[in-house]
Amino acid sequence: MSFRHQGRHRARPEPRRPRGLGGTAVVALLLSACSGQLPTTPEPRAGLPVQVQAQPEIERLLNPPQPDASAADIVRGFLRANVGFADEDDVARLFLLEGLASEWVPTSNVLVYDGTPVVTVSDDGREAEVSIEVVARIDGQGRLTEQAAATVTESFELTRVQGQWRIRAFPEDFGVWLTYPDLVAAFRASTLYHLSTHGQHFVPEVRWLARGEGLPTAVTRAALAPAPEHLAGAVRSGANENVRLAAPSVTVDPETRVATVPLEGSGLIDGSDSAEALVSQISHALLELGGISAVDVQVAGRSLTVGGSEGPVTSTGELPYSDAMRDVDIAMLRIGEQFFPVNPTAYNLRNLPEETARNLELPRLGLSWGGVAATEDLQDFAAVSTDRASLWRWQAGDGDEPGESSTNAGIADELTPPAVDPQGAFLVAGVHRSTGAPRLWWLERDDVQSLAEPLDAPWLRDRDRVRSLSISPDGTRVAMVLGDTSRERGRLMVAGILRDQDGEPKGLTQAVPAAGALVDVSSARWASSRELYLVGQRQDDAAPRGFSLPLGDFLQPLGAVDGIDFVEVIPVPRIEGPRPIVHSADGRFYTTEGTQGWFNARNGDELVIPGS
Repeated sequence: MSFRHQGRHRARPEPRRPRGLGGTAVVALLLSACSGQLPTTPEPRAGLPVQVQAQPEIERLLNPPQPDASAADIVRGFLRANVGFADEDDVARLFLLEGLASEWVPTSNVLVYDGTPVVTVSDDGREAEVSIEVVARIDGQGRLTEQAAATVTESFELTRVQGQWRIRAFPEDFGVWLTYPDLVAAFRASTLYHLSTHGQHFVPEVRWLARGEGLPTAVTRAALAPAPEHLAGAVRSGANENVRLAAPSVTVDPETRVATVPLEGSGLIDGSDSAEALVSQISHALLELGGISAVDVQVAGRSLTVGGSEGPVTSTGELPYSDAMRDVDIAMLRIGEQFFPVNPTAYNLRNLPEETARNLELPRLGLSWGGVAATEDLQDFAAVSTDRASLWRWQAGDGDEPGESSTNAGIADELTPPAVDPQGAFLVAGVHRSTGAPRLWWLERDDVQSLAEPLDAPWLRDRDRVRSLSISPDGTRVAMVLGDTSRERGRLMVAGILRDQDGEPKGLTQAVPAAGALVDVSSARWASSRELYLVGQRQDDAAPRGFSLPLGDFLQPLGAVDGIDFVEVIPVPRIEGPRPIVHSADGRFYTTEGTQGWFNARNGDELVIPGS
């Protein structure tokens, strides 16, 4: 392990061991950041002239080193003062030797912890070990990764300066340690927007960036950077490697609240597709911060136009791109071989009027089939056999022509329930019959008898088993629950979908793990372009329960769970936000009942949400 240090020192190993979750910290201190940019160098940066959003004044209790403080008190004082890392009078650096203080970059590695740090100091006071229960990490680009609570122990070295203890060295990657209340006071979960490769949809990505006057600049710089590796090729951007800010910062006029974004670089041709895309990405991200009334993206002092309109963008409604949002007011409740149209927004999942049902052409499906999926227009259905060896498809007829069905028994074994691709396809996964390796396939929509086309996902290991698939509403990402031939527990992975020029899926990007706080995941479905509904277990959960996972944020439990054996949480897409419906092991469906838990709505075999 390497150390940042001042003078000579002896490095000690860094012990790490898993432990349970500790108590919850309750003190929240609000920070007023001088820069929202997560720095990668220790050099100071100039502040900005105005503040985007005023933060309430909260008295600080950050004490500098006290005279004759013990080595343990110096370490504890430094950790308490970490919360003020972005202040002009950063108290934390006063606990460090001058050289270490000048080179320390706190936001290069942020650890979010629970409980109280445990400090152990050697007899001579020159070495200290500090242990904390880490529940999340944030990298230098602001990407948060939540994890099951685990103990992290770091080593510090101390020395005396004019008779007073100071920290002379800590690990090279040591950043800043914050409790969750301190984190939300110091950082903001800010949303960047990439673009879908087909269609006109925004693709959101959350970054945790330091609050304060520099936040608009940090958001803009992040918007100009390349997409993360797990989305490369699955999304696009109006930016390129030559586009950059033409000034040190994005300024916000204190009276008009107009944010001015000066850009320079090749490819910024007013009215071009790439320029409109970039203006849309930056404008959406900045307007969402609040406190900004309009965004004026400029090149050489002239505003870039969007959709032929000149001047600052005042609303996302002016942009040629939109968030992928759906509003579903009909679902198919399967009971035995029949599908019954129901209202998924009603607390009791009541049947739709008889005249509505008569106007729908719906298939009958034998009991040897399950895992039903249907396209948004209810014209195409797909299902998998109970032995998971065959795929069934059905397509509604045209006019007086009856619907057509087909059975494909030649794809693979251990097939997953099909997932609907909003671009017009079904995706399935299974085990290749010849090689025994996991694979994914795509089936085009137009022909129910079409062959399954393989998707390239070379990162899948031979021992991996794909248990379920779900595709994001914007069609750019797939969420997969993966198992392992050597263990029963499941894990959640998210990958980008690579498409050809016609929009047909051809492969997946390198997947990244999600929902790290869960030790087992059994079900995952996209609730919106930003959020997943999951069923899984944390370390201390006695049984599976339902969760919401806003990607890039913290896992959130969904209501009370007493007496409900969770199988899956089914999202009902709504403009005002998704609505969860729980399917339990006893065949019951539960809807939300205010803030008190779940309402026992009715029973059935499956609830099919069109387009999901």
